[in-house]
Amino acid sequence: MISMFSWKKNNNYFVVIFLSVHFLFTGTVFCQHTSEELFHELIDQEKKSALQFHGKVESTASVSSFDVIAERCEWTLDPQVRYISGKVTTCFRPLQSSMNQIELDLSYALIVDSVIYHGSPISFQHSAADELLISFPIPLSAQVIDSVSIVYHGVPGLSGFGSFEIDQHATGPILWTLSEPYGSKEWWPCHQDLNDKIDTLDVFVTTASMYKVAGNGLLMSEIISGNSKVSHWHSEYPVAAYLVGVAVTNYSTFADTIVLSDGTSMPVVQYTYPQDSARTRSKLAEQHFNEVILFFDSLFGKYPFSKEKYGQAQFGWGGGMEHQTMSFIGNFDAYLLIHELAHQWFGDKITCGSWEDIWLNEGFATYLQGLGRQRIVPSTWNSFLTGISNTITTKPDGSVFCDDTTDVSRIFDYRLTYCKGAYLLHMLRWVMGDSAFFTSIRNYISDANLVYSYARTSNLKTHLELGSGLNLTYFFNQWYTGQGYPSYQLEWNQNGSIVDLMIGQTQSDASVSFFQMPVPIQFSGNGRDTILVFDHQYSRATVYMYTGFRSEEYLF
Repeated sequence: MISMFSWKKNNNYFVVIFLSVHFLFTGTVFCQHTSEELFHELIDQEKKSALQFHGKVESTASVSSFDVIAERCEWTLDPQVRYISGKVTTCFRPLQSSMNQIELDLSYALIVDSVIYHGSPISFQHSAADELLISFPIPLSAQVIDSVSIVYHGVPGLSGFGSFEIDQHATGPILWTLSEPYGSKEWWPCHQDLNDKIDTLDVFVTTASMYKVAGNGLLMSEIISGNSKVSHWHSEYPVAAYLVGVAVTNYSTFADTIVLSDGTSMPVVQYTYPQDSARTRSKLAEQHFNEVILFFDSLFGKYPFSKEKYGQAQFGWGGGMEHQTMSFIGNFDAYLLIHELAHQWFGDKITCGSWEDIWLNEGFATYLQGLGRQRIVPSTWNSFLTGISNTITTKPDGSVFCDDTTDVSRIFDYRLTYCKGAYLLHMLRWVMGDSAFFTSIRNYISDANLVYSYARTSNLKTHLELGSGLNLTYFFNQWYTGQGYPSYQLEWNQNGSIVDLMIGQTQSDASVSFFQMPVPIQFSGNGRDTILVFDHQYSRATVYMYTGFRSEEYLF
């Protein structure tokens, strides 16, 4: 719940209202100064990138005509040159009978040299709408796996957060990709939607021999031939197209091994700039980062990609990106590291099935960055909650539900998608209780119909209701699709140990007529205190409460 706190005094009533961590509220600045700067920089970049956004947006088709089985990507990259050339082979299963075409997504700025099918070139159309329509010489049979290769080259486009960038750090050039939300097609031909994942991914990157390549999955080989090197990354976990990423520079690497909750071991690898390697290793140890991995592993189930790794690769951007098994990190701030780690469960293992539901990725990751940090430094929790509450209440309106998926800045609205999404989870935890809440989340994140696939908010709601026995329709109407937040006014009178309370409520936005929430009030006096919870069903509701002592102070 979001609450604005007000003073009220008349001849009979006087109230002092303090802060409670169960509610969204105004308070101190966000967490630490470094985190405040980090996330505001991220917001600024998102707004700028929105102005660059053009082209095809989220697929509205509920069923695709084909299913991507595997991708084999062979790229030649030079971190000093913003350019890509290569071949992408898509292995797919037709889902319709007598299918004679498939459509992939690829920026019209890139040049398709040829499309190869069974060893021979075939016809294709590459439109200004960034659609690559491939026509087969004979109709394809449903459910019979087939493949096609696209040979292409060019200078990638600039949508989203940059998609494909080069930069310079202190000791060398760097190239990286960042495709979320619609940028995959800017640099490789793919099936860019939120209803199909790539089951198996192989990436071969040819670079100069002095460079290292960070990528998804396991590093299978690095083969040097003369002045060139071919790095091969392989993954066998389903992955969304926007979560495929590569970064190339003169990385230094180091790795730890951790033992997960089921007793199996897994590498945690770091790709850092040479000049930052020692400092980064020290900082990760100071932050007990591996302990946070194990905390999430125990709380939400085994790390989702345990047969491969968790990795972090430094790159030249202000924030971070949760590329599957290899997050790209702009700096090694504790909150950012934990946020991207949390995405491996919430965003990568289960991915939002529409950008309307992006809070399923970002709201969870934001809430878990606070929860993970609390595990290491308990004193940070209240300031974390206060900070995101302050952000939410800077404006009176706005819903967690993303109502415009054509606007990148709206999809990644820090106030609504990140902060209000996170506090929605915190309020659910309060309404349901810890046991039901965490049990429901574990059931959601391990649902066989959702794991390594996509989910909508309705899927999460179903698990929350099953786990708690509550009907949460009212809650999601108010806090997910509804806008704004309530302000509370508390009036009281006291007769011995009996307290007479009236709780009033006003709303910041007319979309919600009343926010129904259990309201905890702490009474204290003469060295004693107690907390009573009032089920607030309507504004200016009056209740009589027995405290057992004369109260002098109220914590709301």
